[in-house]
Amino acid sequence: MSTNFFRRFLSTVNLLLIHGQIVGLVTFTYDKKKFQSCAWRKLYSVFLILVHLAFMSFCMYVIPTITGAPSIYKNTGYIIMVANAAYAVTVWSSSILGGDSYIKLLGKMIDFDVQLQTSCVIIDYNKARKRVAFHLLGRYVFVTILCVYYHFSQARSQFPEKVTEIAAIFLIFFNSAICYQATELVTILKTRFMLLNKQITSLVDSSNITVPKIDTKQTQKDFAILCKVCTLHHHLSKCVRFFNQAFGVILLAMFAVSFICIVLCLFYTSVALQKTVLNWDEVFCTAAASVPFIVDSIFVCHVCYTTIEEADKAGELIHRIETEDHDTIDEIEMFSLQIANEEVEFSAAGFFPVNYTLVFSIIGGVTTYIIILIQLSATIGKDH
Repeated sequence: MSTNFFRRFLSTVNLLLIHGQIVGLVTFTYDKKKFQSCAWRKLYSVFLILVHLAFMSFCMYVIPTITGAPSIYKNTGYIIMVANAAYAVTVWSSSILGGDSYIKLLGKMIDFDVQLQTSCVIIDYNKARKRVAFHLLGRYVFVTILCVYYHFSQARSQFPEKVTEIAAIFLIFFNSAICYQATELVTILKTRFMLLNKQITSLVDSSNITVPKIDTKQTQKDFAILCKVCTLHHHLSKCVRFFNQAFGVILLAMFAVSFICIVLCLFYTSVALQKTVLNWDEVFCTAAASVPFIVDSIFVCHVCYTTIEEADKAGELIHRIETEDHDTIDEIEMFSLQIANEEVEFSAAGFFPVNYTLVFSIIGGVTTYIIILIQLSATIGKDH
């Protein structure tokens, strides 16, 4: 592995990895030459698990002491705390167990960049570094504003209410951190699929100007580029598999908890809307609590879907190459079969693909549960 390329690639993902180490998602260390597993990072994640379980246990202990709250709120509070604890434990445990897959993913990306340079294709690492920084800044500004509004929108005078508020804010920030980690890695893959598609497009443009004759230097050059693109596309497909190994269970937990939080937040909103005296602060507060989970779920699905579109786009582009060279024709057919057989796809631990279909499923599921709970919320609203 080229040390020079390692440093340049590291400059792009350095902020991403530091952020991951802080929240316990990255359980390995790195220097200017390589990534390596780190026992101390894994112990740090174990420590976070123990602290979080202790805090969630305390939250569940104090929930019954909240006065003036209907039992339905307390029961759903238990659900959120259990989901919160299970979510964090699953993510940190998967980070410990999937650290090797994460390292392999980053290593494959660097190898890709090294091989890509032989085709005289330059990757704009500075632009990528700025995107990673702006994404992180924008995400935390957005989440902070929402959490500040959530904190000041309603008075929480009781100690148990303040404790559960801290747990809710932690869940919002933690979910946002996971979304940031996953989407940035997928975006890096998407950028590289786009570079390959640009190379194929250049081959298409070259062949459309004049159909190349057999045994010409241009034909041999184009054939060599096509073979290289085919190899690199297969390389990126392996990167997607490593991503699924490292983040599949994490994404499954993220979507499961997001679904629970969205349903319960909208349930609280429907309760607030059906009260005799409307409290608009309560309505907006409960609705706002669901926003980060909705936005993150859609954003993850969008990034994964558009990346797969870029990966599949190569299969369409190669058939636009006009050539009479038999070797090139055979390579096009082989490339087409490779794309069809590999079935590049992001999935949540193999349970379901991560794309817009999942968004529609979540919308349908949330709507169904809201309809089921609407009568219950109406009853509660009349009582208050």
